[in-house]
Amino acid sequence: MSNAAHFHRAARALLGLQIALASVLFTTTPALAAGNTTNRWYSFWFSGTYATQGAEWQPKDADSVCFLEIKDLDMNRVNFYIDGSTSNDGHATNRTRGEVATAYYKGYFVIHNYVHENGESWARLTAMSPDGFGFVKGYWSPDSNEPWHTSLN
Repeated sequence: MSNAAHFHRAARALLGLQIALASVLFTTTPALAAGNTTNRWYSFWFSGTYATQGAEWQPKDADSVCFLEIKDLDMNRVNFYIDGSTSNDGHATNRTRGEVATAYYKGYFVIHNYVHENGESWARLTAMSPDGFGFVKGYWSPDSNEPWHTSLN
């Protein structure tokens, strides 16, 4: 068999492998979570060490991460929590994976949580200042269709 024939056989095999790989990748991609992905503004001002602020309760519709954008940060770090509840005026329970999600800089993030998985349908972003005075501002949503952002926890 000539070199040209070997080349064509190898090229056909490689093309078949590429097609098979593409079909696996595109048919097994998981569906992104639906839910309450509307981004809402938050602005937390801290007046001392361990000061805490919370956003308004929002419906949480899916077993998904929360989205968090930090647009402005005037402190060394800030601890975030995702609280869960069965109502928008009920008892808050910290449902953050690992208990806390700490941020050190501005950017786009996700926070893993177990609100919906615990049968709760309301979520709230809460933040705490471990180092004193400062502020953090940005957007958050209870559910996210963008799980590829950096995880804070």
